[in-house]
Amino acid sequence: MTKDRMTAEMIAPCGLNCSICSRALAEENPCPGCHGPKEKKPEFCAARCGIILCRKRREKGYMYCDECPDYPCEDVMEKENRYTSQYPLAESPGKNLRELRRLGMEQFLEYERRQWTCRECGHLLSVHTGICSGCGKQYGSQREDRKQ
Repeated sequence: MTKDRMTAEMIAPCGLNCSICSRALAEENPCPGCHGPKEKKPEFCAARCGIILCRKRREKGYMYCDECPDYPCEDVMEKENRYTSQYPLAESPGKNLRELRRLGMEQFLEYERRQWTCRECGHLLSVHTGICSGCGKQYGSQREDRKQ
């Protein structure tokens, strides 16, 4: 099994779990997630993501978008809509933030590991492709495929 990259640092300000991103799962030069150094991120994440570039979030020091009085903003809603409808495996940043608040970080990460770990080999699944990063098994578009 690959090193467990599912850590608190891999939970993006919007609530996305960066550790299940195809770029973070890459063997060569994996993305460090939204909290990682800019120079190691893909161009979109480093230079075009409205959430990472959000002046209010940076100036006020909000760790997560739901701390902002303007939550959910247009950028957050775009991310929510895209990640719940355009990829083989759906992820809801808003639900992730609610679960993080309800469970606390440690239990939230355990919950995420159960949701995003391949039951065949124990590696993480990619939200973008639905493919296991270890054995290459293709998972369908429903979370039911992943329940153990």
